[in-house]
Amino acid sequence: MGVCPIRYLKDFSSSGLFLVISTDSQEKDLKMEGDYIKNMKIKILGSGQDAGIPHTGCYCDVCTRARKDTNYRRLGPSIAVFDKKEGFCYFIDASPDFKYQLDMVREYVNIIRRKGIIPISGILLTHAHFGHCSGLWHLGLEVVDEKNLLVYCTQKMGELLRRDHPFNLLVQRKNIKIKEIQPDKEFELDGFRYVPIQVPHRNKVADTVGYIIKSKKRTIYIPDIDHWTDRIIEEIKTADIAIIDGTFYSKDEISRFDDVPHPPIKETIKLLEDVNTDIYFTHINHTNAINRNGKERKNVESKGFKIAHDGMIIDI
Repeated sequence: MGVCPIRYLKDFSSSGLFLVISTDSQEKDLKMEGDYIKNMKIKILGSGQDAGIPHTGCYCDVCTRARKDTNYRRLGPSIAVFDKKEGFCYFIDASPDFKYQLDMVREYVNIIRRKGIIPISGILLTHAHFGHCSGLWHLGLEVVDEKNLLVYCTQKMGELLRRDHPFNLLVQRKNIKIKEIQPDKEFELDGFRYVPIQVPHRNKVADTVGYIIKSKKRTIYIPDIDHWTDRIIEEIKTADIAIIDGTFYSKDEISRFDDVPHPPIKETIKLLEDVNTDIYFTHINHTNAINRNGKERKNVESKGFKIAHDGMIIDI
C-alpha cells in the first residue's frame, strides 16, 4: 500500500567534552485512540547545524575529538517521525548526512508500506538551506535512483525544486514527486496530522516553515529561525514537546553572527524558563559551549531544558 494522499484538515571525557551515549527506551504496545496513532515516535537523526560536528575545515577541540571518536559527532539537522507497527517513517528535512541517517532508521522501521528503494514514506522540507535539503540529491540517478518519493514543501520551495539544478533533475526523472502544502493548513499523513507554520529565517530563495505534529502529544519542530516571534512563542507554550533552534549559546561565539543570526540559547532560556513544555535544543553549532561539560551546559540542564543528541528517541 502506498502512503496516504495529502488531505487538508552519560559520560564525560577528561577534556571536558560531552560524550553522547544513546539509550533507547523499551517500546510499549500502544493502541489507537481516535484518529491518532499511539505508537508514534521521533528519532533525532541529526542534532547538528547544517555541516554537523566535526565542522568542515575546523580543528577546534570539539571538532578534533569528533573526528577521533564518532560518539562526539552530530550529523546534519533531521528527524524521523515513525511508527514501526503501522509501517511508516517520514523524514523532516534531507541533510547532507542522509545516507547515515537512513541507516539509523532501518533498525527500527525495516518494513514500510510504501514499496520503494529506501525505507521511508516521504520527506517534509522546512527550507532551502544546505543542511536541510541537499540530501535529496542522494535520491537521483547517480545514487539510489528512487521512484516517486513524496516530498512535501511550500509552493515557493516547490518552485525552487522544479526550477533549479540538481533538484529539477530529480523531478524530471520522477525520483521525487512534489506535494505542496500551505502554511497554517493542516494535512494528514497515515493517520497523523501536521500543521506547517511560517518561520522568519533569511528567506532569499524560498520560505521557511516549522511543523506542529499532532499525535497523542502536540510537538513543534523548529530547527532553524532568526528570532522568536510572539506567534511561535505561543505555539511552544501550548505544545507538549518542542524541538527548537539551539545553534548558538551566545552571540559572541562567532564573529559573523549578524550574517547567520539565531536566537542564542541563553536568551531562549530566559524567554521560556517558566513554560511547562518539554524543550529540546537541536541544530547545535560546533562553536556552541554546550558541546562541553562546562557551566553553559549545566545552566541549560539545571533549568530543565534538554539537549538533543543523535539517536535520541522521543515518544509523541
